[in-house]
Amino acid sequence: MIKTEKLNNSILAIQDLIIRARSLAYQNVSMEILAEFLDGLEYLPALILEQDDRTDLFESFLEELCTKYSFLEVLDKYKKI
Repeated sequence: MIKTEKLNNSILAIQDLIIRARSLAYQNVSMEILAEFLDGLEYLPALILEQDDRTDLFESFLEELCTKYSFLEVLDKYKKI
């Protein structure tokens, strides 16, 4: 689970990353890069569904994913909202 006050931000961050995935596909990045990005992305909703508080892990993983693929605006938006 994610702390209630951060739940909407978490969902919006996932949505933003899905949009970025589509952008990567249109940029014709390699299938390996796109698949690796999506593998990382698919982990985030699972953290929301956990019964234990996974907020710190969600934020850490989101930061790692955004940094690796240069989507820091998604991370910044998550932190600001």
